[in-house]
Amino acid sequence: MKIVLVHGVLGAHLFGLQPYFNDVKKHLGTEFGAEVLETCLAAIGTVKLRSQQLRQQIVERFTATPDEKLILIAHSMGGLDSRQMLTDDPKLAEHVRSLTCVCTPHHGSPVATALDKVNPFPLLGEFANHVDAVADLSESGAKAIDRNCPDNPKIRYREVVGVGRDANCRTSLPFVLMKPFMRNSGVNDGVVPRTSALPPGRTLLEEVPGDHADAVGHDVDDFPLFRARTFNHLPVYSRIVQDALRA
Repeated sequence: MKIVLVHGVLGAHLFGLQPYFNDVKKHLGTEFGAEVLETCLAAIGTVKLRSQQLRQQIVERFTATPDEKLILIAHSMGGLDSRQMLTDDPKLAEHVRSLTCVCTPHHGSPVATALDKVNPFPLLGEFANHVDAVADLSESGAKAIDRNCPDNPKIRYREVVGVGRDANCRTSLPFVLMKPFMRNSGVNDGVVPRTSALPPGRTLLEEVPGDHADAVGHDVDDFPLFRARTFNHLPVYSRIVQDALRA
């Protein structure tokens, strides 16, 4: 079994010495005997650039025509990267079993929309591909990607949605600071509204009682250890793989 973990914006090393997907690689390797690729994409690159890097890393690790269909699990922006890659490379898409997006802003984030209003990076020309993630994560940018990347009928697509730590969408400290931008977003994980993570046409696998970082196993209030304390995220990833195997 071959599994690809695709990280979100700000990079694979966002949580310091802890893996971005905290203990997920080891967990899936032990439970399923899986060979797991943890990707390392441009931290604030565009979806165009990151999707190309994702394809290259998959091809280098598993070869262009893997003998087993790949299971893709993507967090946040990584879901947009994965959808773009599958659209741009139909041959590689033939070797993908499933794509499960975890807290992916298919219709963007209000936080990114606010930042994009003062975004200077488009003035940088081609170099903007390396630094202009915020444009693709804005509501207008993400919706354009969503429209241009229809689902492949041969691939199983599922969504895991974060809904905050309680009925009031409580989040860890960094996401509390983003509350002014999320005021009118309804249920959300601190940065991605539920309506963006699960827009019309997407298929829900499950909702998780955590914020955007909890979904990958990091309680960022627990600095500097970043340990999973709010809820145990690892069974979620087991269920993702179990669901993918039904494809």
